[in-house]
Amino acid sequence: MILDVHERLALVNMLPSEGGYEELKTIRRTREMLSFTKEETDKIGFNQEGNRVTWDVTKQNLVVKDIPMDEWATNHFRKKLAELEKKGKLTDQTVSAYEKFVIMYK
Repeated sequence: MILDVHERLALVNMLPSEGGYEELKTIRRTREMLSFTKEETDKIGFNQEGNRVTWDVTKQNLVVKDIPMDEWATNHFRKKLAELEKKGKLTDQTVSAYEKFVIMYK
């Protein structure tokens, strides 16, 4: 699935921090796929101070990435994004991910 900076950050924040052994292995693999390489962070001037993340938005298209999503990740993100929409909690950062995981999969 083609994901941009906002989508990758939003999705990684939706991953659970606990679960069974197999689920945690899948979560770890998904987190690694969504994470940014050193090359990517250098390209966009990625900077993290505490919980605040900034980058040069004029260069963010340089790190759009096609990330393979397995069934667990797809279903997890679809469920989480649908819950956000139902509660009226989608944001500018999550709406495009919602379109990709929920609307396009109907």
